[in-house]
Amino acid sequence: MKSLVVSLVLAISATAHADDRITDDLPYKVPEGHVRAGLWKLQYGVHGVRGLEIGTYTLPYASWGFGVKSGNGHVKYQIHDGARFTAAAGLGVAYVDLRGIDIDAQIAIVPIQLLGAYRLSDRFTLGAGMMLTSISGEGAYNEDDRTDFRGAVAASNAQSWLSLTTKISRGWSLYFETRAISATEAIGDGDVTHMIDDRTQVDVSLTGNASIDELQGASVLLAAHWARERFRLRLGLGYGNMNVPVVNFVVPAAIPYPELDIYWVF
Repeated sequence: MKSLVVSLVLAISATAHADDRITDDLPYKVPEGHVRAGLWKLQYGVHGVRGLEIGTYTLPYASWGFGVKSGNGHVKYQIHDGARFTAAAGLGVAYVDLRGIDIDAQIAIVPIQLLGAYRLSDRFTLGAGMMLTSISGEGAYNEDDRTDFRGAVAASNAQSWLSLTTKISRGWSLYFETRAISATEAIGDGDVTHMIDDRTQVDVSLTGNASIDELQGASVLLAAHWARERFRLRLGLGYGNMNVPVVNFVVPAAIPYPELDIYWVF
């Protein structure tokens, strides 16, 4: 009887803390059949499909209250989940329609991720990630009845990061990350039509590309992660060119920035 009670206690304890690993920017995922819900994300470990997670960022939907239609979603799939090494790939998509606020423009964002982590020991995990994000948009502008402009622009950037997760005690971990934005490129084209008079029309086509140095840079982040059964808390401080989630482009100036997330896994 005593051994049975001890076994039950150990099983409950293991269940409460078995899934306390950090999942953001790492190949780990929400457990199969479970939901993560919190300040920024809603995610689900798809039941019956081992290694698959789907989700969405929740904050961008607030734009609907201001007349801007938007939507986003992302998937993560674990390519390999071994005793020490885990690898995953991710794909996201986001869409913004500004026509509800009288701006004739639509924007699409597509990030692709490759993530890996190697458990050096029970306490230390080394992580790495690469992400390529593409943003494309098109719009039109009519200054008056005689001039019509329509154009499109596409921009992309490449990011990479290294991280080290240190397990301090049951439920407590420290996460250190260094991130670099190595390339940001943009290309655009447009067509302008101008009516000089009722019989004369001028058509002009423009195209160009450029490397945007202001949107390159680096950052470092140190965060504490606390996990207790269903509740999770992430709190930290970073410095550098902060990456803006969903858009995945960085703030041009190096600044200190907070890291905060509160969520539940159930």
